[in-house]
Amino acid sequence: MLTITIFNEEMVFMNKVEIAPHNYGGKARYKEVAGCLIAFSCKESFERGKGHYNGFLSFDSKTKLIELYQNKYNAKIAMGHKMYIDPIAGKALIKKYLNIDSK
Repeated sequence: MLTITIFNEEMVFMNKVEIAPHNYGGKARYKEVAGCLIAFSCKESFERGKGHYNGFLSFDSKTKLIELYQNKYNAKIAMGHKMYIDPIAGKALIKKYLNIDSK
């Protein structure tokens, strides 16, 4: 499940990313579900983000997932649990998980 919000009609915020229990770990039914959902959110940030927020995806992370988001999705910490994916990392995720070349 994925939900996003647009703040002030310009900033894309990923509210929640959840994958079904049967998609966890090495015996997952479908591979890379979370990566696909995050990449889709990055794509939305290019399409719906405006001004200085175009291409930036922001979200809150659980403490135990911060390192995963940094290492696997190249997310950066803004402050505390607030994180973001910048346009360069977002384009790479879109290409990797959605097989779409961004301009």
